[in-house]
Amino acid sequence: MEFLRRNTLFSKIFLVLFAISFAVMALSTLAATFASFSSYENEAESTLLAQTESCAKLLKGKSAAEIEESLQGYPLADLRVTLIQKDGTVLYDNWANASSMENHSQREEFIEAQKSGTASLMRRSETIGTDTLYAAVSLDDGMVLRLAETRTSMGSFLSGMTLQLGICLGIIICLSFALSRLLTRRITRPLKEVDLTNPLDNDVYEEMRPMLYRVDEQRRELKRQNAELERAVEARREFTGNVSHEMKTPLQVIGGYAELMEYGATKPEDNARFAALIRKEAAHMRGLIDDVLTLSRLDEQGDQSHDPIDLSGVCRSVISRLESTASERRISFSVNIEEGVVIYGAESLAQQLIYNLIDNAVRYNRDGGVVNIALRKAKDEAVFTVSDQGKGIPEEYRERIFERFYRVDASHSRETGGTGLGLAIVKHSVSSLGGSVTVGDAPGGGAKFTVTFPC
Repeated sequence: MEFLRRNTLFSKIFLVLFAISFAVMALSTLAATFASFSSYENEAESTLLAQTESCAKLLKGKSAAEIEESLQGYPLADLRVTLIQKDGTVLYDNWANASSMENHSQREEFIEAQKSGTASLMRRSETIGTDTLYAAVSLDDGMVLRLAETRTSMGSFLSGMTLQLGICLGIIICLSFALSRLLTRRITRPLKEVDLTNPLDNDVYEEMRPMLYRVDEQRRELKRQNAELERAVEARREFTGNVSHEMKTPLQVIGGYAELMEYGATKPEDNARFAALIRKEAAHMRGLIDDVLTLSRLDEQGDQSHDPIDLSGVCRSVISRLESTASERRISFSVNIEEGVVIYGAESLAQQLIYNLIDNAVRYNRDGGVVNIALRKAKDEAVFTVSDQGKGIPEEYRERIFERFYRVDASHSRETGGTGLGLAIVKHSVSSLGGSVTVGDAPGGGAKFTVTFPC
């Protein structure tokens, strides 16, 4: 019975079924008992009434004295015989002294017999103190012949069946227990056999289908999240390896030239050139570290600010910062910026992505080329475009250029000082601002980047 002490669906279903089956069996048994008793009483009533009528036929046409004499000799074992006059006076009773008996004119069986000729009923006899079945038949001159039989009451009948009822109750309990446990096992079996690995393949109750659909949906979502997590771990591992690889080259250059200078293996007139190379590689490392930290911050949570950003002002600020770098290679800017274009988000992200796109356009442009920059508002969007006149980006590489450390031309990227993380930062920044970025061919050659922001 340990399972009944646990708060389980099995125990609750079992208790409900046990209570129902026990109640049904017990009530059915009681109903059958009462029905049997009632049938037994009805049969006894019919028998007694027939016996009374038979006796009345034998007494028909006789005087009161003759009837009394006949009744004294009539074989009526275990039956009480009473002869009552029309006024209710008792003339004869084989169980009691007729002269001492009260008038029976108000007795129900007497009244009914005078009205309809016959009567039968069960009532408690105050004279002898028992439940008695009475049958009465009207005779000549209004006299009434009454036969009575002492009957077992319902209480006595049940008390006499105590042993039988106890055995029956025990059988009912055992049957209810066995039947309830069997039904409970059959009801709960589909629940116990549910395969959550393939929830929709289970043969279960229809009421469970919505839950299994939800489980299947969550299982697929969990698999998707696990796959994304594995990709993220792999990307992080690859990213770490790439960072280490990218740092080795400048560190080797710095270490090599520093060692030559330390041991005096360089000519004094070369020291300035070597120092410039060391400074250049150190600047490259500093830029790489800054980009790595920026990406790390974006990966963790991004910038959740939602402030208004004057995108027109940001574009002009970035252009002014890059004019000196562009002038070193005789690169000019063609600017078409619409004023008052405002988006919402973190201004630092907008600065970063616009700077990286324009800086790339300068880096990968041809000497003496032009960088075309445009900003306009179209309906509920702000559209920023920047294009150069360089070699452009072949179509087969355009989906991968936003990956970290991916370079179409690695040697040229290093020559220009690129870290390989600029476009990855652009992609993350644009995503954080709720926009999108695409790349295509610029008119006359080169690459064209288009960024769309919600205003």
